Amino acid sequence: MIGQDAWRSDEETWEGVEPDEKTIADETLNETERLPFARFLAVFVLGTAFFVLPVPWEGAVTVPFDIFVSYIEEGAAQYVLGLAWLMIFGAAIMTTIAESHRRGLYTFDDSVTNRFDLQVWETNAAFWFLRLAGTVLATAYLLGVGPTLIQNPGVSGVIWETLILSVVIIIPLGSIFVNMLIECGALEFVGTLARPVMQPLFGLPGRSALDSAASWAGSFAIGFYVTRTVFDRGGYNKREVFIICSCFGTASIGTLGVFASAFELLHLFPVILLAYLIAIVATAIITVRIPPLSRVPEEYISEPNVEPDLTGSIGDYFRLGISEAMAESKGTSSVRAGWKGLVDGIVLTASLIGTVVAIGTLVLVVYENTQLFQLISSPLVPVIELFGIPDADVVAAAIVLGFADVFIGALAAVGIAPAAQFFVILVVSGQILFLAASGPMMMDMFDDIPVRLRDITAIFVVRTLILIPISAALTHIVSFAGLL
Repeated sequence: MIGQDAWRSDEETWEGVEPDEKTIADETLNETERLPFARFLAVFVLGTAFFVLPVPWEGAVTVPFDIFVSYIEEGAAQYVLGLAWLMIFGAAIMTTIAESHRRGLYTFDDSVTNRFDLQVWETNAAFWFLRLAGTVLATAYLLGVGPTLIQNPGVSGVIWETLILSVVIIIPLGSIFVNMLIECGALEFVGTLARPVMQPLFGLPGRSALDSAASWAGSFAIGFYVTRTVFDRGGYNKREVFIICSCFGTASIGTLGVFASAFELLHLFPVILLAYLIAIVATAIITVRIPPLSRVPEEYISEPNVEPDLTGSIGDYFRLGISEAMAESKGTSSVRAGWKGLVDGIVLTASLIGTVVAIGTLVLVVYENTQLFQLISSPLVPVIELFGIPDADVVAAAIVLGFADVFIGALAAVGIAPAAQFFVILVVSGQILFLAASGPMMMDMFDDIPVRLRDITAIFVVRTLILIPISAALTHIVSFAGLL
């Protein structure tokens, strides 16, 4: 059992204070100007429709997101995989340059570091090695050379022809619309409307809704960055940081799209989004009230800047949400926001996929040629069977694999029953913390709490055990509705 002392640090800390009570009527709202409001409304409707609007296509009902992705996959797969190799190779080069500079092996002047934004590519030694290894493996996949261990369709077909192909299309494409939603004020609008539920349900200040929406709309890396910034300014205490990152630093819309595409379930994307949202909210409500999260001290590393406790009617919150959206939307350009989203999505994808290729190849080689993961996951098999989920042995292994990498965990379930795949998407995506990216990033970004590997592991186990029955219930509901 992890006690509070596990999170004690030697740095000066502040205890929390009670928030002031205010009404929304006491706040000064921004004027609703015609052009910013029109931009907000148009982008909000367009962005939402892109991800969730059901449309008929080729004899089925799907969403525009699926149609765009399918066109690109069918018409330009080889070009996309060539771009993927360039991303992996470029990320390895940039990481080598950034780490050489950071470690003093070769020093660049400030103009170079700022021009190439070298800080974005900094990492630890392990991930530096993984990005280099990913370059070697990606080259082998692209050229179709190398030992049969990696050219086995169960490995190369999943890693290169399914996972990387989808990731390189979906994350940058999704980032275009996501960043437009963020820049036009939709993030602030949704976050403001969520404020009344954050404290009673999760014990979090209302402002944390913005961090959660950033993770959901963009990526956990964006959410972590927002949380770190607010934490440094005294806006969050240590427990709130832990809750936000481990319960709401979720898989993004683009990541869910990757899984749905790989499972040929993209036509159910709105259903998957809704079920996933229900699963992570229900899991968070339980998780924050039990160890280890309930034992994290409510300490601040800076003088507390506690958010006022705002009260008001639904209409008051709606007006406040519009006001916050107007403040964000002024002076922005939808085209410029979309372009920035594309660039950011490419950078995020490049920094991620080399590691995914390296870890994914290792994990799938072990999975295909040994019984290690089946052995580790065997205690979960009867639990999965008890909840009526088909292909319980593969599902259990996928859940365990999810701790290594969320993509590899999900992709291990390719080819099984649709109901089992739906269940895997909810559980593996909802586990949140995994060793290929989010876990180490959280440990690195919040080393002053501190966050340790044992904390990450404990939270992962707790979330998984809670997610299994919740996800099983949602899977059966969707199956009963005839959608699976």
